[in-house]
Amino acid sequence: MKIAAIDIGSNSIKLVVVEAAASDSFAVLAREKDMVGLGHETLRQGRLSPAAIDRAVECITRFRSIAEARGAERIVAVATASVREANNSAQFIKDVQRKAGVAVEILSPIEEGRLIGLAAARACSGTGKSILNIDIGGGSTEISLMRDGAPASLLSVRLGAIGLTEQFISADPPKSKELRALKDEIRGALERPARELKGEHWANSTGTSGTILAIGTALRLRALGENETEPAGARPAGDEIELTKLAAFNLRTAELNASERRMLPGISSRRSEIIVTGGQILEGVMRALGIDSLQTCGWALREGVLIDRLQEIEAESLPPRPDVADYRLRGVQAVGLRFGYEEAHAHQVARLAERIFDYLSRSNLPTNLDRHRRTMLSAAALLHDVGYHIAHESHHKHSLYLIKNSELTGFSEAERDVIANVARYHRGPEPKERHDNFAVLNEADRDTVNSLSAILRIADALDRRHDSRVSDIRCVRSGRVVHIELASSTNCDREIFAAEQKRALFEQVFDCRLEFSRRAALKRA
Repeated sequence: MKIAAIDIGSNSIKLVVVEAAASDSFAVLAREKDMVGLGHETLRQGRLSPAAIDRAVECITRFRSIAEARGAERIVAVATASVREANNSAQFIKDVQRKAGVAVEILSPIEEGRLIGLAAARACSGTGKSILNIDIGGGSTEISLMRDGAPASLLSVRLGAIGLTEQFISADPPKSKELRALKDEIRGALERPARELKGEHWANSTGTSGTILAIGTALRLRALGENETEPAGARPAGDEIELTKLAAFNLRTAELNASERRMLPGISSRRSEIIVTGGQILEGVMRALGIDSLQTCGWALREGVLIDRLQEIEAESLPPRPDVADYRLRGVQAVGLRFGYEEAHAHQVARLAERIFDYLSRSNLPTNLDRHRRTMLSAAALLHDVGYHIAHESHHKHSLYLIKNSELTGFSEAERDVIANVARYHRGPEPKERHDNFAVLNEADRDTVNSLSAILRIADALDRRHDSRVSDIRCVRSGRVVHIELASSTNCDREIFAAEQKRALFEQVFDCRLEFSRRAALKRA
């Protein structure tokens, strides 16, 4: 299939169109890049200007035309810091959808790092090797430690080449006190990543993003100018950036004014505005993490988005069951542990919810249930009671708040909002459009919340006493009646009564009548 990805960054908007045989096998049909400067002024003011939005819409419209001309069947667009941190991001998304016909998904910082790390691990690391990747964006820097292509540690720091330039650099060339303040900010922000990665080891260090690629090119061209001849033989795909040479490069660029920086080989006119700050961020990260040299990598967020989306498409062709080792659910369980969730109950509810889901996905009942929604249901089931961390009263509402404000690795912000709403509606009133957090969802996501929360309400009721007395369930349909039979060696009257009290949404969503009974299960010896 042919698929396109659009990366809406703080400095540039990028497009890649590929023809894919599989998630690990695709040929690039087109690449485009436009330095839109969406994050200029925006990261400081907290708002996307009308002019910036117009530039972005025009660019995305053109990229959509290119993708369609290349035969793209799907276009996946993601936005990062400049949109993520703007207080009018919702308006931006609506404008792009209405004017350019492209749906935009806002990535959380950690999800951004995961996708970039996924691309770097695929393109620039040998099979089975660990890799640490640094990506410097306009509004943030992502650090991704990947092992066997999966995230081992994901860190995001608010060190962006555009944001810090606007915050600290006003003179041209920068004044010494401006550079000192900039370096102090970078050093302080990197204390936490340095602590968290202390003792970790990795085979390769890589760097992605336009800033790092530009520095790598500039260092190579500078060395070529000094040596006069290109080394014999084929040149590696990436450039090497040595810390000592980077430090010398940073000293030099800090002494130049903007017009002089624009004359540096490998540094574009727009990049010259932020290269001083970008170089200082990279030097700071390398020093903090003890990296003497790294290799630049041409694959980054847009390629990571493609790989991830192609993996999802491949997964949809499989039975609706996520792998028990799904890293996304491991991350969800880590969130649950942080908030002291009742692990046995959470896993029992998730298991029962998955059993009901699997039956419904195979039935002829009206459903929108697929493999990916099953994973979101599992996540919501595991976290549905984390609100007890705040208070017993209205704990379902507290669960929504905690989930919405937690990093769920592998899930987009929109998916996290769905999971939070599903968890919120495991008890209490059914979803209603007058509920603010439900009302802001689009129609498709509201339908998903209705379906998944209907299942979760039943699953939670079937572990009413939190003692996992239901060993299994079996679903049978007769006409419009769906009968759920509980296997248990003990009395389940309270569980059945609780499920009957919470079946209304299920019956409405799946257009059926729901009944329950129990069959005796043999006690284990």
